[in-house]
Amino acid sequence: MRRAQRAVVAVGLTGLLAGCGLTWPDRDDSVQPPPDASSAPTSSGGTTPPDEVVSVERESHEGRVRFDLSPVESDGDVAVLRYDLTAEPAGEKNLRFGTVALSLAGLGSSTTDGRGVRLVDPAARVVHPVATAADGTPASEIERLRDEEEGDTLRGRGVTLFAAPDGDTVDVLLPGYGAVPVPVVEAGEGFTDAVDEVGGVGDARTVDLRAFTAAYDAESSTSAEDDDVTVTLSSDVLFASDEHTLTRSARGVVERAAASIVEQADGGDVHVVGHTDDVDTDRYNQALSERRARTVADRLRAELGDGFTVTEEGRGESEPVAEGTSAQARAANRRVEILFEGHLVVDTEAGTEVPETDAPTAEDGPVTIETDRGDYRIEVESVQRRDGVLVGRLTAERTSGDAVDPAWFLRAHRTMIGQRAFGTLAEAAGPHNLSLLGARERVLPFDYVAEERTGGFVLRRLLGDEEVGTLDQGQRTAITVYWPDTGQDTVTVDAPDRFRITDVPVTEG
Repeated sequence: MRRAQRAVVAVGLTGLLAGCGLTWPDRDDSVQPPPDASSAPTSSGGTTPPDEVVSVERESHEGRVRFDLSPVESDGDVAVLRYDLTAEPAGEKNLRFGTVALSLAGLGSSTTDGRGVRLVDPAARVVHPVATAADGTPASEIERLRDEEEGDTLRGRGVTLFAAPDGDTVDVLLPGYGAVPVPVVEAGEGFTDAVDEVGGVGDARTVDLRAFTAAYDAESSTSAEDDDVTVTLSSDVLFASDEHTLTRSARGVVERAAASIVEQADGGDVHVVGHTDDVDTDRYNQALSERRARTVADRLRAELGDGFTVTEEGRGESEPVAEGTSAQARAANRRVEILFEGHLVVDTEAGTEVPETDAPTAEDGPVTIETDRGDYRIEVESVQRRDGVLVGRLTAERTSGDAVDPAWFLRAHRTMIGQRAFGTLAEAAGPHNLSLLGARERVLPFDYVAEERTGGFVLRRLLGDEEVGTLDQGQRTAITVYWPDTGQDTVTVDAPDRFRITDVPVTEG
């Protein structure tokens, strides 16, 4: 039986599930160490009682790594995360400290300072990236602790600064190792020394999370960030080249957009914005964007009636969502956006609109996929509901092949779903298109703004594992993603053209 036919999405993250073998208890008013964790004193100074240190560990390809996470200390503006790490080699394999530290660098970084660690505040629905120091470098450091008596065991300590979270707990997201909730406490002894150790604070950001869905027919997508909802319509669907008159089929697209506004809007103000690509002159594109915005706004006024106030404007080519001058980038930039305050609604009503697939498919079980360089076995271990989010954990194992296969999880040529931009590496090797299937749209993982570049382009980051790395034969990896809650008792997890796993039960967190 379905839990709900339509799910209202709380736009944000309310919990994270650890990947790669990490475990921890359900969140309540207080946070306790994970069931398999051991208490350990922190070597980073401060007055943290040993029983408040949360310890987690996982097996890596080269050995076993353990993190002892102290509570996050806050002075109201800045937060300090301190942790100890211990790594032991597996068998006769060599394990280098730099390899362990490098794993915390984040997507595409070759540093060993732990700059890839993030804090996620579930209650506030925000993420805290690593702060920058006074000199503009990341305010983060990992130091190796040497002990001749330890033999092959490697030890280190990390210190990282963030904007201070508002709540009593916060999730520490460790790249490649999952995430774990830890307490947030008042700044104690050694707080100032820790801030000075990493160069002080130049800037500390707090960023809203964004939910995102995309229609199967590619005619529209919907995103929600805080209370702001944006319905994006492709201009190629609405208009002929250089035209601003709606085609007959386009009128139906706008009518469906109006219906979604009625369902999702909290107020009566709707704003329509036209955008173009960079072909032709700035003046021409500005005028065309204004005409197209006016056409859509007029149609919306007729559909929405007196209960809504619709305004419009054109912004020409000034706010691209895709970089470059390729046909694909220009098509993404030709669009009309409809903005209003509200909430994202995912339609999960039973129907036949879910697209068929030729990819390997299983019912709540493993699938085997083939690439040009090897075979892989993929399984959804769990999908857990945690207050406004569904947390999915997948495992993958390479079962054949020995050639390097960097983009095996999602095909490198696969078009990015929706107007999102994560950068070349993440788009080639990340789980950005991994979807839950609704009645009429795909539900994509949460993301957030990483950088606003000159020319209006916005680079985003996925919340969770941003890259699915290469595997040798016999190696396994865990993939954790975070979707808006669709309200379903079972879900279909779909990687376009790669695999589909249906009827996955949703458990309560």
